[in-house]
Amino acid sequence: MFLDLIRGIFSLANAFIALFIVIYAFLFLKKTRSHKERRPWDYLFIASIIYLAYTLLSMLLTIYDVRVILGFNLGELNIFFQFLYTGLILLSFISQTDLIFKNEIIIITRRLSPTEKKRLAVKIVKKREKEK
Repeated sequence: MFLDLIRGIFSLANAFIALFIVIYAFLFLKKTRSHKERRPWDYLFIASIIYLAYTLLSMLLTIYDVRVILGFNLGELNIFFQFLYTGLILLSFISQTDLIFKNEIIIITRRLSPTEKKRLAVKIVKKREKEK
């Protein structure tokens, strides 16, 4: 009885975490619609939707005491979906790293004053001209 309660709490926590990640990734994708290099967030969003759907389905099947689906044990399906989720997250980190390595310089200029932005832009242009 106590073990079932702990499993239920962890399953519910898993569902909330997956839901939070889906919402966060969706809001990030919505704000970065104009950026073409947001591929890692696409992967994270897809992975989180798949994992959220599986978590909710798993909780529903546990309530109805279903242990086998199409000849597969729920434990086996759990391992498969964890593998899929972890693989897609790893793919998003790898593609994010790839994007970082391909870019020459990554600068966050939101908090800079307009004069500092212009000075920084001039430095970048001069650096690129020297490299050519």
